[in-house]
Amino acid sequence: MLNKVVKKNINSINLTILFFSVIVFFFPFFRGLYFEREFYVASMIMSVMAAIVFFRNIKNKEKIKFYSPIEYFATAFVLIYLFTFPFSVNEHLASFEIIKNLTYFIFFIVIVYNLKTDKDISLINWSLILIGTIASIIGLGSALGTFSYKGAFVDGMINSTFQYHNTFGAYMLAVLFLAMGEIAEEDNLKKYLLSGFGYIVFLGFILSYSRGAWILLPVVGIIAFILLNTDGLKRVLISFIAVIFSFSMTISHIYQGIKEQNSFIGWLSIVIGIAITAMVIFLLDKLLNKLPKINIRKRTIIIVLLISLVIILILFVNGVLIEYLPHSIAERIKGINLKTFTVVERGVFYKDALKIIKDYPIIGVGGGGWQTLYSMYKTYDYTTTQAHNYIIQTWIEIGTLGLIILIGLYLSTLWSSYRIIKSINNDKLFNKMLGVICATLVLILHSTIDFDMALGAYAFFVWAMLGTIVAVEKRYVNKYSETAKRLTISFIVPMLLSIVLLFTSGMFHLGYVNAMKAVESVKNKDYVKAQKYFERAARQNPFRANYKFDLGTIQYNIGIKLKSKELIEKSKQNIENAIRLNERDFKILANSIAIYLRRGDIDKGEELLQKLQKYHPLNDHTYISSIEIYYNIGHHYLKKGNIDKAKDYFKKVISINEEVIQKNQELEKIQKELLKDINDIPSSYVEERFKINLDQKSIQLVNSAKDILNKLK
Repeated sequence: MLNKVVKKNINSINLTILFFSVIVFFFPFFRGLYFEREFYVASMIMSVMAAIVFFRNIKNKEKIKFYSPIEYFATAFVLIYLFTFPFSVNEHLASFEIIKNLTYFIFFIVIVYNLKTDKDISLINWSLILIGTIASIIGLGSALGTFSYKGAFVDGMINSTFQYHNTFGAYMLAVLFLAMGEIAEEDNLKKYLLSGFGYIVFLGFILSYSRGAWILLPVVGIIAFILLNTDGLKRVLISFIAVIFSFSMTISHIYQGIKEQNSFIGWLSIVIGIAITAMVIFLLDKLLNKLPKINIRKRTIIIVLLISLVIILILFVNGVLIEYLPHSIAERIKGINLKTFTVVERGVFYKDALKIIKDYPIIGVGGGGWQTLYSMYKTYDYTTTQAHNYIIQTWIEIGTLGLIILIGLYLSTLWSSYRIIKSINNDKLFNKMLGVICATLVLILHSTIDFDMALGAYAFFVWAMLGTIVAVEKRYVNKYSETAKRLTISFIVPMLLSIVLLFTSGMFHLGYVNAMKAVESVKNKDYVKAQKYFERAARQNPFRANYKFDLGTIQYNIGIKLKSKELIEKSKQNIENAIRLNERDFKILANSIAIYLRRGDIDKGEELLQKLQKYHPLNDHTYISSIEIYYNIGHHYLKKGNIDKAKDYFKKVISINEEVIQKNQELEKIQKELLKDINDIPSSYVEERFKINLDQKSIQLVNSAKDILNKLK
């Protein structure tokens, strides 16, 4: 009898959704899948699993049938990245973006065509709730000094496995809304477990110090409370009150534990907080059950909630409630305004991004375009590989056409969500989907003010939610099935895509592995072995410029030592190929200039130096290198007796110095206008970012060039 029950329970589990939920479960624990090394592995795993599922779909003679606008826009979004690849300014980063988006897309297709029941939705939700809980525990443990997890707690803010506090904060908030959807339908012991998880996740959310995520809590929360059905709203309110009450009772002790690095106080407070959460839920349930049945209308509850929210906001603004919060949290709340350095800096990023878009308006510059080009366009010398706004970054990468598709994807998500909310009569399913929709809204909205989508774990969360919305729309909102024209595609197409993706990700991963082996060989001074590994890496990832450049550098050094013309010629070809692949890379340009000048090819060296000046006009080392190179070339011609040539280059040294003075005047003006009335500027930031700083050697060379020119008059 027991065996039959167990077998029945196992058969009721959707194994496809279970396996993919388990896969996604582990993604945040690999640095949020921000870096290529981890993402290639994730892509390979996803590709293998997806190919198996698609093969089964083919065997069952199933077809892909597009019903939802989301499917059309999602497909178009991936295709335009493929279409713009030949026009990309950085083929390596563009190919990486294609791999990322193809991986998300096949995951999306798996979810859409395999999610069958509301239990499948819960399977995904619970997986993500567990991820959020464990990620929060890792962050709290790092903050309390219980264990060391690199990058999980930095500058007093919890980053957890994401290694970035804002993305972690937004992820935690989205998890809270998924938990809300599950709590709204649970009236048993599960609600205690979910509420306990909710308390832990809420701690991580607050201690992320992500102001953007904090703002989204009341915004999206109000929408959720308005839309929840009456019974679900009551359950969620009880849980919410319990979590907030336990948080208020324990946060000062947890903060003390973090400040003093006292794990015992911290974890004891957290355990007490979980107990308080359960106790409050139990007492409120008992109280409501003993009270006479009063039919309180949902409208009344919403009005009371809105009034309470307004009162709380007034108390916060007047500083009444802030006094009871830990100092760092209170200061962070006070800093929520448009006159903070973070807001001003984001505005500069967006303004500079629009300069790039103006030059490449239609099809953009390909994946990684911002990272490749921003040095040429930036207002002052900040450093960021991301535009901190997914919409703007997409606009840069795939142009106005891509922007239209992305906006279409977002609008169709809103439309499909609206249709689900209007059409579903099953209260339990409605509550689950409201949690999914609110989580999606949080993830998308926060990505418009930060670079969350650059982290693969975050993006997988988004695409899991989109897939869930489409799957539910197909199965429960049936108007499309009879009336709309459908695009039908064989599962052979995504299966082939999965195989190609597996091969490409595998090759690029091997390229990375061999490059790391080459670096290790260089450290051990085994240059022959390093050459062999770099040759493999350059073949396995032909788009990565630094592999070819490093190979060329190794070949040049070995060629010089062995006096091998063949190796020196190969070196020249590889370095030229590296420059062709990415002539905007600072390190490649700077090192190539040094190699060409060492070879005596002054014209080529000077040509590359001009590119360095063009592409990196605010980098200190651009001007330090230019002064030294022009001075050395001038000295070279002076020794040869070519006075006119020498004078030309010494004049260039002085010209570079004058250019630095002029740029510094412009930067000083920008700094005064930009940072007016901004009080939270990081120390030394102005000196480092709003000024080109020449080192002492460069200043001496400028003075020497002036003296030489005076003598040569």
